[in-house]
Amino acid sequence: MNKYCTRFKDPVMEKQYINHKVKVIQFPILTYLSYGGTILLFANSIANLINSDYKNALIKGAVMIYILLQYIILRRNESFRMNYCNLALMMTNFSSLAFEISIYPLYDYYDGYLLGSNQMLVHTICMFACNLELGIFSNIALTIVRIILVIENSDNLTVQQYFYSIIMSLSFMVIQYQLEKQYRQSFYLQFKDNSWEILIPLLLKKPFFIFTFNKNTNMYQTIMSAQTEFFNSEKPLTTFLFKSKVKQQTLEKYLIKKTHINAGRKQSPCLFNHQLVIEYQTKKLQASLVCCRYEQLIYAIIIDSEDPLLNQSNIKLHQSLQHFRNILNTQLMQINKVLGLYLQETFSPLLRDLRISLFEVYYKQLSNQKLQLVKMKKLLLKCTKIFETPYTKIKIDCGEDIRFATIKSTLIIFIFEILKQVEKNQQVFIFVNQKTTTTLLIYGLKQLPQTGQFQKCLQTLIDKSNITTQYFSFEFLKSPSSHFHFETHNKYQQLI
Repeated sequence: MNKYCTRFKDPVMEKQYINHKVKVIQFPILTYLSYGGTILLFANSIANLINSDYKNALIKGAVMIYILLQYIILRRNESFRMNYCNLALMMTNFSSLAFEISIYPLYDYYDGYLLGSNQMLVHTICMFACNLELGIFSNIALTIVRIILVIENSDNLTVQQYFYSIIMSLSFMVIQYQLEKQYRQSFYLQFKDNSWEILIPLLLKKPFFIFTFNKNTNMYQTIMSAQTEFFNSEKPLTTFLFKSKVKQQTLEKYLIKKTHINAGRKQSPCLFNHQLVIEYQTKKLQASLVCCRYEQLIYAIIIDSEDPLLNQSNIKLHQSLQHFRNILNTQLMQINKVLGLYLQETFSPLLRDLRISLFEVYYKQLSNQKLQLVKMKKLLLKCTKIFETPYTKIKIDCGEDIRFATIKSTLIIFIFEILKQVEKNQQVFIFVNQKTTTTLLIYGLKQLPQTGQFQKCLQTLIDKSNITTQYFSFEFLKSPSSHFHFETHNKYQQLI
């Protein structure tokens, strides 16, 4: 926050503050002043017309119409309201000054004293509601106008009155500055609290509850929580408090007992912070239990870890699955090697399709989704060799030096899906160029695959694609995403 003008350095926060102040303070005050001012000005205008004072009636009527039109425009147009409500408050303040000047000579001393006091309250409300810059400007302008009016209408203005007026105006500026600063700091703290409410669930990846006890409803009330599905209940907080056990008593009773024991602590806002083991649904959970006092008692329960035996069992299960996966991968590659040697001597469409399917199974279940440097020509030659038949011709034009980082297993599935579309007696030409990005062009193919698997590969690997009657082109991403698995991957895991 700027030290002098109190503006926030972050333009986003400054805009949010301006919008907040317009909604909460400025526009409600403008509404009140507009309705009240319109009624007052209308009554005075009628009174002036009855007394044949057409000049003052015209002035008050004009001010009334201005205030009313200004309010209607701001009420109907939200963008105008956010940008000009501050200025509208200042103009309303000056309009009330014009009203005060027009009627002041008609009042005697005590009526004038009461009028001046009321008008000063209106000016003060408007100046506090305005932003700091316009509020200070209004204060200076009103002080100057008041001094000029007294000079013109009085011969008894002393030096002491000049000095008093300037000192009070400067003092009021200090109060304006401090109030604006405090209000902005309050908004900043509120903004900070809201930011933490968003960030805490993102930063804390463990299941947790932050809650309090509502005395009015006699119920526990959740303030914030994350991963509540862990607790397997429609009302996770209530279920967890009343069905968990700590030292042969429910967690809720344990909380009450600890709160009563530590209620007398006044030195720290934190009443207690304990690590404990909780029994819940035949599990033993390592948890943190915290209680703090901020006007009311606020509790936090964080599940640090599950039952160690269960974790150990999960680790062993994953190790076993990986072991069986490695065995299967080895068997698949051995079978493919034998099929490749057989197909070199005798071509069989069924064995070729079987070999392609086995390769697909192998690459789909690979858990390595990291970026790898791929030599494109070498990879294309291997893939086309697998799809070779005496009836199809697939030509490749790719430089030896073309290589780029991508997810290799997904790229192979992508190429497989395309090569499956090559029909009998069809000639296909694959061209790869690498200028700013790596681009794959395919000529002679009638249509692209329509499978969900191919669409997932497109989303993962391809930045731009172009479909024409002559060719298909695909521009590869420089940093492909790997946030999905193939549909067959989960089925495969279930099988092994």
